[in-house]
This record gives sequence, structure tokens and C-alpha cells, in this order.
Amino acid sequence: MSIGSIFNMARTAMNAQQTAVQIASQNISNAETDGYSRQRVDLAASTPTVFPWGSIGTGVTIAGVSRARDALLDATFRGDSASASAAQTTSDALSQIQGIFGEPSDNGLGASLDAFWSAWGDLANDPTNSAAKSVVRQTGSTVASTLNRFARRLDSLDQSNREGMNADVTQINSLTSQVATMNREIVGVEATGNSANDLRDSRDKMLDQLSGLVGGQVVERSNGAVAVYVSGRMLVDGAAVNSLEMNDGQPPTVSFANSANPLDGIGGSLGAKIDLSANRIPVVMARLDSMASGIVQTVNAIHSTGQIFTGNPPVASAAGNFFDVTIPPPAGGDPLLTARGMRLSPSLASASDVAASGASATGPGNNDVATALAALRDTAITFTSGATTLGTSSASDFYRQTVSDLATSTQQAQDDATVQHTLASNADTRRQSVSGVSTDEELINIIQHQHAYQAAARLVNVVDEMSQTLIDLGR
Repeated sequence: MSIGSIFNMARTAMNAQQTAVQIASQNISNAETDGYSRQRVDLAASTPTVFPWGSIGTGVTIAGVSRARDALLDATFRGDSASASAAQTTSDALSQIQGIFGEPSDNGLGASLDAFWSAWGDLANDPTNSAAKSVVRQTGSTVASTLNRFARRLDSLDQSNREGMNADVTQINSLTSQVATMNREIVGVEATGNSANDLRDSRDKMLDQLSGLVGGQVVERSNGAVAVYVSGRMLVDGAAVNSLEMNDGQPPTVSFANSANPLDGIGGSLGAKIDLSANRIPVVMARLDSMASGIVQTVNAIHSTGQIFTGNPPVASAAGNFFDVTIPPPAGGDPLLTARGMRLSPSLASASDVAASGASATGPGNNDVATALAALRDTAITFTSGATTLGTSSASDFYRQTVSDLATSTQQAQDDATVQHTLASNADTRRQSVSGVSTDEELINIIQHQHAYQAAARLVNVVDEMSQTLIDLGR
């Protein structure tokens, strides 16, 4: 064992501690950098020198620079993040739907229906009153226009949601391409024995974004590359990428490019948006369409049996429909037995076309039709959507049930979003406890490494004095 060996141990010790201080400084510099993982210098004893009487160490070596990262905590966070993103998307959309109805309100559909039935009751009390007939016509128009407005806003929300789906698909394709690029770079760097910590941090940040958008499972390969699967189907694996595309039908679907098979099991915000346009918005629209159809057919069935009286002396003529059911509907228009297309009948050109009298009436003083229509306030109607019966109740009760069900769903979605955000936040806290930077801890590490560096520097002085002693002995 030579003095030079001792000097070499001091030199490697100083180099190792200097590197450790540099890494601690890097950690402190990036303490607030999003996605940064705390790094540490892995020190190991150098290969010892073996003598016949034993082995003697040769100092310290830098084995590498590693990241503080826990794959299990990453997987937990990404799963909770996907659920939180989906729950928040659903909660926001249902809140917007609830805002469309705006109940309770003095100007909502519930108030419009009440005004419509009350107007018929007022007309029944005074069947020859032209002002009462005018109110009936106006309130009927208000019911139709309110349903029209609800349908248009639901259509607008659906369109906006579909645009969001397209944006998510575009972002997912961009992220998967970037992950594939990162895979190639990381494999290339680590194949030479070096660490690719900063590249891995960038890739993990992209994987976190992907999980919020589409969910899925991340699998790390032995060469350092990762694969991302959604419901068992590969989005990216190493340098290979499967791009997504949206099929804007009803229901909307997402599939791999040039594939006709929809991709099932999508999570995150994209999965929630698919569910909104495929299920939740159509369910609300179906109830509005059913309500419009039920009101139109029930009111017309009674109104068309009545008579209107014109002239002096009054001459009776058959009343027409109250609401329009023209087949086919006006060119470019919506089906008339829907919330989108509901409107007054063209035959109801003025208030004088509103019928109050029944078919057996001999004069305008009869109120059979007006009385029957006023009674619809509490008359049970069977509301259907295609071959499905949605309920049997009065129109007002059916609407109240629709609003109540929506309010319940919205509250459940908001509660779910709160729970999922809490879970994701807790998972991120646990993850940050491993990979996050504590500036206090790093400052302590710097002091420890500084002292070790100073001790190694003192060892250099000792070696220098020993060398000088040998030189003096040789004189």
C-alpha cells in the first residue's frame, strides 16, 4: 500500500462529495419544478486491493445517479387521477345540463306548463272571451318555445362535448408519439450504462397527462421503455404507436386509426365525454322529446274535437290541431313530435282559432274542450321513447321527475368528483413524499457532504506531510 494510494482515496472522496453537493444543488433548484423527481448519488466502495495478508480498500466510487421514484405509487396515482378526471368531467357537464333547466324558476318549463293549464281553466270560465283565448295561444307557444330552447342548448352542449372528445384524441395522439420518442432516447442513453433521469421525468409527466385523458395501464420494459395499454389494447409500446380517431356518430366511438372496432374501457376525461354524448345527454333529450310528443298528441286529441264560432250570427266550424303535426315536417326542420320541433299548428293563426266548445255545442258559450284541456293538468299521460315507456303521470309531474332525477345525478356526480379528487390528492401526496424535494433535507445533505469533502481535503494534507517526511529521510 503506497502513499499514492492514500492520495487517490482522498481524491476520489473529494470528487464523490463534490458530485453529491452538485446533485443536492440540482434538487434544490428544481424543488418547485412540476414532474421533477429527487435525485441522489449512489456511492459504493471501490474494488479493494488484495494482499497475501488481506485486502485493503481503495476508496469510494460513484455507482450512478438515481431517481427517487416508486412505480407502485405512480400506478396508484394514475388510476386515481383517471377516475378524478372522469368524475369532474361528468360533474361539470351535468351541472351545465341542470343549468339549462334552471329550476326552480318563474320562467322555466314548470311555470310555463302551469300557466298553460291555468289559461285553459280561465277560458273554461269564460269561453267567449277573446283575451282568454289569446292567453291560451300565447302560453302554448311559450311551452313549445321553452322546449325548443332546452333542446337547442342540449344540442349545443353535445356538440361542445364532441369537440372536447376530438381535442382529447388529438392530445392523446400527440402524447403517445412523444412517449415513443422518449422511449427511444431513454433506451439509447441507458444502453451505454448512463442514467436518463431527466428524460424519465419528462416521460412520467406525459404518462400522468395520458392517465387523466384516457386512463390505461403503464408497463415498464426491462430496457427502460414503457408500454401503455387501454383495456388490454396497446396505445404505445417502445417506439410503436397506435393512433386514435373519433367516429362522430350516435353513439360516438373512439377506435384505432383505420379500425372499425370501437375501443372499449376508455377512462379519464375522454371516457366520461363518450358516456355523456352516448348516454347521459340522449337520456335527458329523450325525456324532453317524450314530453313534447305526449303534450302535442294529448292536447291535439282534445282540441281537434272542438268547434270554433265565427261571424254574426256565429257559425260553427271544426277546430284544427293546437300543435303542428305536419307530415313530413317543414323542409329542413326538426320532427314536430320532438322538443326541437314542437310548435303551434299553422291552423292556429289567431286567438279566434282556439276552440273552447265541444263537438255537440250549439253556440260559442260551450266550454267542454276548454274544461277537458284544463283537466290535463292532473291527467296521467303515458310518455314513451320508441318502444320504451318512460313513465305514466301528468306532464307537470313527469317534468318534475325529470328535473329531480337530474338533480340527484348531478349531486352524486359532484360527490363522486370530490371523493375521487381526494383520493388522487392523497395518492399524489404519498408519491411526493418519495420523489418530491425537501429543501431542508437537501440543505442538511449539503452540510454533511461539505464536511466529508473537508475531511478528504485534510487527508490530502496528511498525505502531503507524509510525503515530505519521506523526502526528508532521503536527504
